[in-house]
Amino acid sequence: MSQAIPAERRIAAPRTTAILAGVLALGVLLEATFAGGFLGGHHMWKSWNEDLGNLLVLPALASLVVGLALRRREPESASMLASRVALLILVIAAVAAGHEGGNLLAIHIPAAVATTGLVVRQAMKCRDELETRG
Repeated sequence: MSQAIPAERRIAAPRTTAILAGVLALGVLLEATFAGGFLGGHHMWKSWNEDLGNLLVLPALASLVVGLALRRREPESASMLASRVALLILVIAAVAAGHEGGNLLAIHIPAAVATTGLVVRQAMKCRDELETRG
């Protein structure tokens, strides 16, 4: 006789996920600061903005790798895994739109804002998970 297992909101490696989310959030805020610098006429900030944008793919990719690598040992909810995938897609879209510039900045900025929102959501879910684990 099998019993139904209640659906839990599990997160694989919540501490690591929270750290990666924090790094990504800080990076997005720094990138916005650099964008303000080069829009203010200081062109050296543009290369910093581009370089940091390229690096921001790494924490999002690492978060997805953590979720997939620990899937058997520490299965997480489908919504959290989907959140990791969406985060990587948003970061890639923001970086690609930023490199293209022009009219695609209409995608770049909202994608960065959505990335920040999703990162904050992940961090809050991680905090809740850590509190329930004790």
